[in-house]
Amino acid sequence: MSKQKRNIRPWVVMFCMGLISAACLGSSMVLMGSFLAPLSQSLHTEISTLSYYYTVLVLAMAVMTPNVPKILAKVNNRILFAVASLAVAASLFLMPHFTNVWMFFLIAIVIGVAISFMSFTPVGILLDNWFSRKAGFAIGLCWAITSVFQGIMSPILSVLINKYGWEQSLTILAIIVAVLSIPCALFGVDFSPEQEGRKPYGYGEVQEQAQEDEEVKQVSNNELFKSATFWLLLAIVILLQFPAVLNQMFPTYAATTGFNAAVGGFMVTAAMLFDIFLNPLVGSTCDKYGAEKASLVWMAISVVSYVLLIVATNTHSANLAIFSAGVNDIFYVYLGTGITTIATAVLGKRAFAKGFSYVNSIAFLIGAFAMPVNNMIAEKFGGFNAVYIFFAVITVLIIVLIVVISKHHFEVKSN
Repeated sequence: MSKQKRNIRPWVVMFCMGLISAACLGSSMVLMGSFLAPLSQSLHTEISTLSYYYTVLVLAMAVMTPNVPKILAKVNNRILFAVASLAVAASLFLMPHFTNVWMFFLIAIVIGVAISFMSFTPVGILLDNWFSRKAGFAIGLCWAITSVFQGIMSPILSVLINKYGWEQSLTILAIIVAVLSIPCALFGVDFSPEQEGRKPYGYGEVQEQAQEDEEVKQVSNNELFKSATFWLLLAIVILLQFPAVLNQMFPTYAATTGFNAAVGGFMVTAAMLFDIFLNPLVGSTCDKYGAEKASLVWMAISVVSYVLLIVATNTHSANLAIFSAGVNDIFYVYLGTGITTIATAVLGKRAFAKGFSYVNSIAFLIGAFAMPVNNMIAEKFGGFNAVYIFFAVITVLIIVLIVVISKHHFEVKSN
C-alpha cells in the first residue's frame, strides 16, 4: 500500500464522520428548533412543553454514552452507523404524522440512543484511532462540517417551512439526512485503521511501540475513578456546559435588552460563521502548542468576549454585540473540539475512551439544566450582564483547572 493512499484514508473517515454527525446530530438537535413553533401550534401545546424533547434526548444520550466505547470496539462500525443514521432519518420522517406530544418524547429516546454514537465521545475515539498526528485539526474539521451544514440548512428550512409547511419540510429534512449519512456510514467509517490493514495518519515506530504497550493493559473503573485527572476533567466539562449554550440564548438576549429581533438572529449567524473556522483553528493550535497551553489562550479570549458583550449591552451597540457573539463561539467550539483534545492529552490512549465517555455522560445530565439556570440568573438579576459575569467567573475557574490538570496527566500518575 502506498504512503499516499494510507494518508488519504484517515481524512475520508474524518469527512464521513463529519457528514454523519452534521446530518443526524445537527438535524435532530439544532435544526429541530426551526420546527418547535409550528409543531406547538399543530399540537395545541406550549413550546416550553414541547422543548422537553431535548431533555429526553439528552438524558437518553447520557445513559448510552458510557456504553459507546465498548459497542464501537465490538460491532461492525459501518453497520452500526448505518442503522443509527437510518433510525434518525426514520424518526424525522415519522414526526409529521404524530398527533400527541408524548410521541415526540418517545421518539426522542430513539434519536438520543442513535446520536450518542455521533457526539463528542465517538468522534473523538474514532479520529484518535485514525490520527497519530493532527488529531485536533481533524476533530476541528469534523465539527466544522457540522457548522457548515447547519449554517446552510437553517435558512433553507425557514424558506421551505414558509412555502410548503412544516410537515413537508421535515420530510425533506429526513430524506436529506438519509441521503447524506447512510452512504457515508456504509462506505466511509471503520473503528480503526488496523481493521483495514492500515496505519493511522502520522504513524511511526515510536507510536507503534506506545500503542503496543497501551494495548497490554486496559484501565479499570477503580483506577480511573481514583485518578485526579478524571475528576479535574469532569469539573472542566461540567463548567463548560453553562457558557456553551449561550449561542441558543442570543435571541432571548436581544429581545430582553431592547435590540430588535434581527440582531439576535445575526448574533446566531455570526457564531455559526466563526464556528466554521474556529473549529479547525482551535484544533490545529492544540496540536501545535499542546492542548493545555493553547486552551489557556483561547479561554482568555473568551473572557474578553464577555467584557465586549457587557459593553455592547450598556452602550446598546448592535454591531459590537454581533461581533462579540462570533468571538464567544470559542466556548461552543470548546465543548466539542477543544475538550476532546484536552481529554486526549490528559487521559492518554489507554484511558481516553472509557474516561471521556463517563465524563460526557455525567456532563450531559447536568447540561440538560444549563439553560434554565442561565435564564434564572438573567431574570433574578435583571438582565444578561449578570449572566456574562457568571460566565466570566466560570471561565477563570476553567483556566485554573486547566493549569492544575496539566500537571496531573493520567498515564504519568498511573505508571
